[in-house]
Amino acid sequence: MRLLAKWEWKKLLRDWKTRVLLIGFFLFFSSFSLLYKQQTLTFPEQEMDDQYQTIHNIFNAIPKSVFDGEDGQEVYDNLAKLQSLYGMQLYILTKRDGNTIEGFEHVFDGYLENGAKIAEYNETLLTLTNFEYYDFLLSYLPDAEKIHQDVAFYDYMAEHELDIEWNAFSASNILLQEINVLIGVVLFLFVALLGCDRFTRDQVKNWSITHGIPIPWRKQWHLRTFHLWILMWLTTMGGIVISYSISLLTESVGSLWYPVLIYTPNGYTPIAIWQYALLALGSAMLLSYLLMLFTVGLSWVFRTIYLTIILTLSTYFVPQFWLVVQPFTAWQPSLYFRIESVLMGDMAQATGLPGVYFWKGLLIMLVLLILMEVLFAGIFDRIQTQSLGLRRRMKR
Repeated sequence: MRLLAKWEWKKLLRDWKTRVLLIGFFLFFSSFSLLYKQQTLTFPEQEMDDQYQTIHNIFNAIPKSVFDGEDGQEVYDNLAKLQSLYGMQLYILTKRDGNTIEGFEHVFDGYLENGAKIAEYNETLLTLTNFEYYDFLLSYLPDAEKIHQDVAFYDYMAEHELDIEWNAFSASNILLQEINVLIGVVLFLFVALLGCDRFTRDQVKNWSITHGIPIPWRKQWHLRTFHLWILMWLTTMGGIVISYSISLLTESVGSLWYPVLIYTPNGYTPIAIWQYALLALGSAMLLSYLLMLFTVGLSWVFRTIYLTIILTLSTYFVPQFWLVVQPFTAWQPSLYFRIESVLMGDMAQATGLPGVYFWKGLLIMLVLLILMEVLFAGIFDRIQTQSLGLRRRMKR
């Protein structure tokens, strides 16, 4: 077995296609921070200015006489307070120096206190249903769920004594965005390209040294999958570390304790960026190993690598089907192929299934691993092929 493992490593390291892929993805991940900064993003400062202008536009759009009607005065007072608070938040963000205005800490509330008040006033406005322009007002207000998320966000920030992040290109935010890119279609593409020909090349090149040696195909399948999986994640993690290091040198540091809201049985819960990274990367590693087993196994079944690539990539788009057809249960395996959508709660919202939680995805992937073992054990025992003098053995 040691001889076989050594031989498989040599094949991988001498294979130009594998080297090109690993170098290409390494360059992509390591330069992600530089690529990300080439796009135009809306900074928190601009978002707050938009909120300020929205309140101003509401005042201009609603006739003054309407504020004299039922609930009118209360709506007017809350909107006026909101506009004042948004203006204060905008001023704090323009200073880019923490949550308070230096020298006026005892005069004006800080960013977090103002944020909590904004959520409170928005929640009050949602209850004023007798206001004549309520439907118009509602179109500009955040819904109750968004308000609860804002409250959870500000509570977390206050508990951990964090400053608001004004820089969308901070090192911590770029790291978060890189992880989200990784756990999307890039993960499926990396696996598909890397594992599509691990057995196919044996048919074409007659590379097998196990012909006539009693080493089951199932063991070779596990060995080749594991080697590719290790190389994939060494390349990925090395690239992420370099990209994050570049961000630390060229942009503001940010904080790995900054909150990210994830969807849990208790609703949207804030966790630190580093905790989100562990959850996302852990899920991605498990999913990628499952996909690598699937891809390498298909390369044994099909000689055409393009078919293997298409079948592997198509698994990423299977969840789109459940946006058209209502899934029967939250235990539908393909729902959890979109890791970011599951963590962010987008999948639960899109499918109307409130029970789509990330911990279910981990259990489902473990079950799929067992099913994959059973499936390919049967395939390896039953399918015979011969190509260019390489014969696959039948179990006797």
